Amino acid sequence: MDVKDIKGAKVTHAGLLKHNTDGSTETQKITHAGLVARSPEGTAAKGMNIRGNEDLWVEIQANTFRNWVNEHLRPTGMQVIDWASDFCDGTCLCALVENLQTRPLKPSWNRRPANQHHYLENATTALNAIEKDHIKLVNIGNVDIVNGNVKLILGLIWSLIVRYQIGRSKFPPRKLMLAWLQAALPECKITNLTTDWNSGVNLAALLDYCQPGLFPHWRSLDPKQSVQNCTTTMNLAQSEFGVPKVLEPAYLASPWLDELSGMTYLSYFMKPGGPGYNATLRWVNTQTKDSVKNFTTDWNDGRVMCEIIKGLGGPAPAPEKLSTDPFHYENNIRKAVEAGQRLGVQPILTAKDMANPEVEHLGIMAYAAHLQWVPPRPPLSDMINVLMESNSGRVGEPTHFRIDVLSREISLSSVKTFIVPPSGQPQPVRLNPHGEGVYIPEKYGMHEIVVEVGDDSLGGHFFRVLPRFIQVAPPGMAPCALGSLVEVLVNATGAPKTEDILVTAVSPTGISHNCPLKKVEEGHSAIFKPDEAGIWEIAITYQGRHIQGGPFTCAVFDASGVSVHGLDGAMPLRAHSFEVDARGVGVTGELHVDIVHDKRSLVCSVEKIVENKYRVTFMPRQNGKYRVYVYFNGYDVKGSPFIMRVGTKGRSGKTRSSPLHESKHRAESPSMHYTSTTNTRHNDYRNTTSAATSSLSRRDLLNHNTAERQRSYSPAISPKIDTPDYRTTSSYYKRESEIRSSEVRTHSPLTIKTSIPYESNARTLNASPRHTSISPVQRHSPSNAYISTATHRIGSPVTTTLNKNGLNRSDYETSRTVEKSSTYKSTSNYVADSNIRASPSLYTTAERLRRTASPEPRIDHSSNV
Repeated sequence: MDVKDIKGAKVTHAGLLKHNTDGSTETQKITHAGLVARSPEGTAAKGMNIRGNEDLWVEIQANTFRNWVNEHLRPTGMQVIDWASDFCDGTCLCALVENLQTRPLKPSWNRRPANQHHYLENATTALNAIEKDHIKLVNIGNVDIVNGNVKLILGLIWSLIVRYQIGRSKFPPRKLMLAWLQAALPECKITNLTTDWNSGVNLAALLDYCQPGLFPHWRSLDPKQSVQNCTTTMNLAQSEFGVPKVLEPAYLASPWLDELSGMTYLSYFMKPGGPGYNATLRWVNTQTKDSVKNFTTDWNDGRVMCEIIKGLGGPAPAPEKLSTDPFHYENNIRKAVEAGQRLGVQPILTAKDMANPEVEHLGIMAYAAHLQWVPPRPPLSDMINVLMESNSGRVGEPTHFRIDVLSREISLSSVKTFIVPPSGQPQPVRLNPHGEGVYIPEKYGMHEIVVEVGDDSLGGHFFRVLPRFIQVAPPGMAPCALGSLVEVLVNATGAPKTEDILVTAVSPTGISHNCPLKKVEEGHSAIFKPDEAGIWEIAITYQGRHIQGGPFTCAVFDASGVSVHGLDGAMPLRAHSFEVDARGVGVTGELHVDIVHDKRSLVCSVEKIVENKYRVTFMPRQNGKYRVYVYFNGYDVKGSPFIMRVGTKGRSGKTRSSPLHESKHRAESPSMHYTSTTNTRHNDYRNTTSAATSSLSRRDLLNHNTAERQRSYSPAISPKIDTPDYRTTSSYYKRESEIRSSEVRTHSPLTIKTSIPYESNARTLNASPRHTSISPVQRHSPSNAYISTATHRIGSPVTTTLNKNGLNRSDYETSRTVEKSSTYKSTSNYVADSNIRASPSLYTTAERLRRTASPEPRIDHSSNV
């Protein structure tokens, strides 16, 4: 249809009514914009590189560009109405370039040109400024502008739109804009910048993306009401975000909307500071620790990209592990891009382009928007399960755990496991093909299991390690707590009669307790329960004669005889001291202290003041609740852990003291006490810089002459502890203690084993059984007969989290016992220096220790760290 005169024609959005030669009519799909495009102005713009029916697009494009120019000329008061005449003097072009470049033009231009020479000078000044800003000008000069060449002028305006609003890049701006729109609106399935926007539905979705909740019902819009939808959404965009209507709603709804006009309008959402730009940037800042302010320079080093991808579960390196050398920026980004591809996100730009400070923001902005919809990978804690057989262990004893991989994305071979002891230095642990690991702690205190998969790490699995049980030289048995059940197992090489065996336990006050025997599978069993703190003697006779190695000694201590003073008043970053008084336990022994905050053991020093009394000094780092674990001879004392509150003026926790020394020592305080064994004043603890260590002698530990025993502890003031007898049968937790013989005068065919099931209160349920081992020494007898030995069996309750099926059961409690008996044969004669029968009242243990004691185990009292 060649319409040469449209004057008086009725034009609607539906099109123009066409009259055919046969008398029929049909609606021609042409809008008012298409009709106006046939004007000389539209015809002059036909030379632009526009595909399709150019006649229908030109007016929409010219109108959009005019509105865009007038939007930038508004501060100057100028306005463009006719492209052919309003640009000819160069003033509008110069004012437009100054506004876009935000600086005055040099040389200055003539604001009131009087002749064509002034027109040409103004046009030349504007074009030179444009070229200096790296905009390539093709086939346009000052004469074209002065002569009003609309085709070239519109081409120049598009170059300005791309450079100053969409953004310059070696990539086509259309591709970058589509990439961001597709990433921001994945549900809309956008494929172009023209017809996909005619209905107004996608524009409503874009508004809801820019401000969630602004247009929540966009999915229910009727696409057939395109003009109404476009009018509503464009008005809302202008009122909420200040997006100017450079494109008429009817033109946006037109099926002949040209791409350049659509790009011009939509670019307002994507330019720096635009609503879409800010929406994507807001999401980025929810994924990063540090604030991100742009999509250019803040991304050049690759740290932001790695942090986001790593947070989404991608195998990107941690940002702090990346190089800060600009030479390695490209490599940093390449690692991030490869990790992003594992998440299904393909890059828009190359790593080299993104490392360039002049990178176009749309490329990185589109990549970030794609990451926005990546479903987060489950945290490592959901893909890795750490199972511990017990939440406590003991120094020198193996601690078992297992790592279960719950995700197919992770292979067990890629899992690395470390144990972080109180010192803070991670120690690697090798896993077997079943994910099981074994670790033998060397220091007491809190330990953490840390699992690493690539650059991801999973911590938070802690277990408490208790000090070693004290080792005692022969003929002593390892110390036990008051109220423990001591079981003596008598094995024989022959078939002795029960009435020929006698087991007697002699208390520190000299009271003898006959222990009844009963027949058991291992031989004969005798049980006694010490009710006094101090040194006990276990005499075992066969046909009236002591078996070899007997009588045996056992130091029994009162776990409730330890008190802690001075827990109050601790302040952050100030050294604080308190006292631990263990003089009420009844015997000498080894004391250890572990101060825990936030499941971490802190450095502390333990200074011996007098026998069984210590000063503990440490420096809290912050306010909060601290736990003070106190161990005596390897056992939790009663009341442990004691609670200390740092940074508060109230009481930290109850001060425990035994009945024996409650009235005598309760008034003692670290703030008003001096001793003769230290030069440190108690009110000058902040000046203490080194930890004083103490050493305990076996002579003090086992000195049990009658006078000293009667001064130690009395059953009259001893609280009786009635707790269940925990026995164990597993081979996991072990305690082996071979009791070596002393002076040999007789022998018998009996082998003695003693078992002391440790009875604990609720606070010691996590304490693992003892594990001490002393190798036997050879003794000599006049004949080649077997000389008996004795072995302790001890069982304490162990709360486990791993049963035989690998299930996590916090209420599953079991007990474990290990037996070990050994005999050794004499090879030469041994000459005794006395013919007097050893008994509790006639010979001194300390004298025997001087002849037979093994070297004292080295124990660090200064710190567990």
